[in-house]
Amino acid sequence: MKTFSFDRDFILTALAKVLILLLNFAAVIYTTQVWGSEGKGFIAIFAADISLVATFTNILTNSSVSFFLKKIGHSPLATLAFLWVFIVSSVAAVVVSFVDVSVPVLPFFVVAVLSGCITFHSSLYLGVQKIFQYNIASLLMSALLLLFMLLFHWLFPETGYHAYFYAQILSYGLVLLLCDIFTRRIFGRICFSFSLDTFCKAFNFGWQEELSAFLQFLNARLCFYLIGIYADMSSVGIFSVGVTISEAIWVFSRSMALVQYSKVLKLGDTSEAWLETRKVTLVSLAITVLCIAIAACVPTSVFEFVFGDGFGRSKVVILMLAVGIASNSVALVLFNYFSALGRLKVLLLRSSAGLVVTLSLAFVLIPMWQIEGACVVNSCSYLVSSLVLIIFFSRNRK
Repeated sequence: MKTFSFDRDFILTALAKVLILLLNFAAVIYTTQVWGSEGKGFIAIFAADISLVATFTNILTNSSVSFFLKKIGHSPLATLAFLWVFIVSSVAAVVVSFVDVSVPVLPFFVVAVLSGCITFHSSLYLGVQKIFQYNIASLLMSALLLLFMLLFHWLFPETGYHAYFYAQILSYGLVLLLCDIFTRRIFGRICFSFSLDTFCKAFNFGWQEELSAFLQFLNARLCFYLIGIYADMSSVGIFSVGVTISEAIWVFSRSMALVQYSKVLKLGDTSEAWLETRKVTLVSLAITVLCIAIAACVPTSVFEFVFGDGFGRSKVVILMLAVGIASNSVALVLFNYFSALGRLKVLLLRSSAGLVVTLSLAFVLIPMWQIEGACVVNSCSYLVSSLVLIIFFSRNRK
């Protein structure tokens, strides 16, 4: 039996993810130090709202693009994707303007559109194993965001935490221009053309996967909103920092899952793909457990020094999420495996199981224990949803 080895794509992806992780940490540290836990709370809600919109725009910009690229071609998919992103982002901006007055509507709309278009280009690259272009786009998004955020705050300090939103617009805009150059060189010029048949195929595939992603979003982010309701924005900021660090631990898992997704698209439902995915899953789990152990050894005073007063509780968040973090490192790889095979019902069942756990516990534990209750909810949800994927993956061995 062949032993697991780190290939070039994984190494480059892991390096890119580590750099992105460092840049994102720098952004988190800067936002907490400059705008405090309350400002960080508003930014966390804004980011969560953008992620929510992405679950809808991704129907025609994410995995459906990679899956149908070789069957349909990039131009018809681009037509559907860009039109869909504009419509969904417009509707979302109108809804947000009524639901949450704290969110700046115009920046929200622009960021949602730019993010959706970048996702489309990134999915093209994954569909033809162009991992380098994918990594460059992802890395620049984080690097330029931090750079422009610093510039905005330095030149226009009166903008406050809104500098973060304006920095997103500039950085995402430049990255989208670069993606357009990459796409033209790889695929040629996009010739816009609408096809109802293409729409039906892509939408039918995309809505099933994104419904799963939407349910998983609720599993991961519902606690943000409930903490805001039952506690305050400062608590949201403290919890979000702990969650950010916890999710940063998945940097290697996400890297391996990304490369493995591209490979399974090429290999198909074969024993080779299954065995390779099993190896990747075990390595992902081992690395994640090691990272959790390292994070557990960091003194609480370090969190206070780096992020500011009150953020020592973020370490408690990490420790209480440990089981969920470890189990989800497995789910990240298996999710991409089933996605590449088009086994969308498995993904939907996985997210549904996690959501049942979240809804059963969240409205009881968060009002009682607030941040600690949210940690218990997330860990239980991650554990159950991961077990569902493990069971189906084991059954698929034959």
